Amino acid sequence: MNKEHVSSNPMIESVITAAGQEPAATVLDVRIGPFWSVVTTSTGAGMASTMRSSGHTHGSIPIAGAGSLTELSPLELVFLLRSGSAPEAAVGLAAANALLGSSVQGLSEDKALAVLEQRCEGRRVAMIGRFPFAERLRGRCGQLWVFERGLNRRQGDFGEDAMEQLLPQAEVVAVTATTLLNRSLPGVLAGVHPEAFLMMLGPSTPLTPMLFDFGFDILCGTVIEDPEVVLNAVGQGAVTRQIKGVRRVSLWREL
Repeated sequence: MNKEHVSSNPMIESVITAAGQEPAATVLDVRIGPFWSVVTTSTGAGMASTMRSSGHTHGSIPIAGAGSLTELSPLELVFLLRSGSAPEAAVGLAAANALLGSSVQGLSEDKALAVLEQRCEGRRVAMIGRFPFAERLRGRCGQLWVFERGLNRRQGDFGEDAMEQLLPQAEVVAVTATTLLNRSLPGVLAGVHPEAFLMMLGPSTPLTPMLFDFGFDILCGTVIEDPEVVLNAVGQGAVTRQIKGVRRVSLWREL
């Protein structure tokens, strides 16, 4: 594991704890594409957004165990979620999702966009991370604030400096699961109004009820049904909409 700037937070530790409660498994494959990382195990497969940072230039070693990751156990890979290296942390989250997705109970077929369309009508909505359907939602929301600090940022999007003022006003908050990887999730949750409807979404989302302890009402993620199809797509640089062999699902907090 890369030791520089290793950090963690309660959300990450909850995901690691949940993954550690799953049955023993072995690692079959680790595939790191330009956009998605996938870990397949003997009990299931999981994916997470491949994260990069400006510090990982040619000649650096963003993944210390590259070439021998399949020699580790799934849980050893999950521990990479604590790494200060973004690509390593992505492998860790993919491994956690591989373990969690194999036995999670109570999943629904509700899709993130449909949930948002229903919940956002006439309300103030904060979107942490720009999603492709942002503009589709804008006309239905009373107000839509998109917070984005990455390459997807567009004119009119807000940076983190505006979050302190605007986020507490939001009645619906949609958070990308990559906030787990870039370590921004604790700061985001600190600004969410206690009565806001809070959701995490994206294929990186860990489907564990433990995240409900942090205020989430619904987790919208992905279950991999055909690992070989997903591995092939990811290895060829597929983006989300190009990846087949997956099922979009949701896990609701019990009331």
